[in-house]
Amino acid sequence: MKYIFLHLFIVILFIGCNVEGTGDSSKLTAPTGDKIYFGAFPDFGGSEDVVTTERLDDFSNLIGKKPYWAYFSQNWYNGIKYPQNAINTIRAKGVIPFLRIMPRSGDEQYKKESEFSLSNIIDGKFDKEIREFAKATKNDSKKLLIDFAVEPNGDWFGWSGAYNGKDSKDLYGDKEYFDGAERYRDAYRHIIDIFKEEKVNNVTWFFHVDIYSNPDEEWNIAKLYYPGDDYIDWIGVSIYGAQNSSEDYWDSFSNILEERANTIRDISSTKPIALLEFGVTDNNPLGDKSEWLKDAFETILSGNYIKFKAISYWHETWNEDGAEYSLRIDSSSESLDMFKNYVNNDSFIFSK
Repeated sequence: MKYIFLHLFIVILFIGCNVEGTGDSSKLTAPTGDKIYFGAFPDFGGSEDVVTTERLDDFSNLIGKKPYWAYFSQNWYNGIKYPQNAINTIRAKGVIPFLRIMPRSGDEQYKKESEFSLSNIIDGKFDKEIREFAKATKNDSKKLLIDFAVEPNGDWFGWSGAYNGKDSKDLYGDKEYFDGAERYRDAYRHIIDIFKEEKVNNVTWFFHVDIYSNPDEEWNIAKLYYPGDDYIDWIGVSIYGAQNSSEDYWDSFSNILEERANTIRDISSTKPIALLEFGVTDNNPLGDKSEWLKDAFETILSGNYIKFKAISYWHETWNEDGAEYSLRIDSSSESLDMFKNYVNNDSFIFSK
């Protein structure tokens, strides 16, 4: 009889370690029913890598809950190395680290990346460093979420298709495929292939595009950048309203999503979808931030257009070229109150 009890204990233990979102060495699976993970970029600085307990606590204290994950960047201009200290800081608070691999040599945008170019990644010039990164990830053993070179269908990052071939088809690879998207796809596959060779099993891979392709051309369609279902675990998207106080634009979250949802749904029919970045500025005369947030949360919770299984708010304020980007949830008391009202919805899953 004791052997039967032992067998049952092992089965129960195995099941318990594979429940969605739990178990250090498993991938992050989508929650069931109407549940939605609630993560955040909790103002880790303009370089997106100033990961401190104080900054994470500040966000958690504002909403009275700990985010399910904390989003931060690993900028290659600081070296292609495993950010163990940042990861430990996040894990110490009981939060899952979510790492954005950013292959950039500086913070300047709207120009082609030369040092850490997609071609250099594909050609294996950083394989030694990437392999060491993969080994460190494996040795760390705990759950880690990663996305690579975010929003490639925009024109603001040096890895975008706009700077890596655009609509040409005969300068790289498949002569029937647009070179810009194909280079990005193959660079991402190359990195994941190295992790596979090192038998890294504790990473959940995200593919992250913007809701708008800029420019909105055939060669820049989001799904063309997709490495494929065999490589990616989650589809991610950024959806922003007006981002600064002087921007001559205002549109609601629901209108944006209604107009563009198909571009995201078309990427994969099987993978869960995460809203990896969303937010809107305060102090823009064309609209009210708290009302924008209300519309966003109501749309997310309704499941209209896209049934998101995770969301992640971009909590940061900065100034650029004389314009204020007030995306923090406490940019006004009205915005904070609206945000706090919705985070108490039972559908959202936070860290305990």
